Amino acid sequence: MFLIREKALYFAESLGHKDFIASVGWLDKFKKRHCIIQKIMSGESADVDENACEDWKNNILPDQIRPYYEKDIFNADETSLFFKCLPDKTLTFKNEVFRGKA
Repeated sequence: MFLIREKALYFAESLGHKDFIASVGWLDKFKKRHCIIQKIMSGESADVDENACEDWKNNILPDQIRPYYEKDIFNADETSLFFKCLPDKTLTFKNEVFRGKA
């Protein structure tokens, strides 16, 4: 949420509102006024399509790893290295149908 407040401050200053303060209270009121809520992206709707995974593994992955030596390819999913890790929460409109990570 810090990033949203920082961007709001940037836009306010760009528009000449030097006295604007992007406080936590301001953001909470903004979200309430526009019916924006935070949801956790999980559950069945967030499941990965198995056919898409097989297609990626068989057709796309070989092209991606072709330029590398086999000794330079490794699996890092259990090493606490999460490069470009996606968040597990998102902001969405209260009445909007939410599909999770799908």
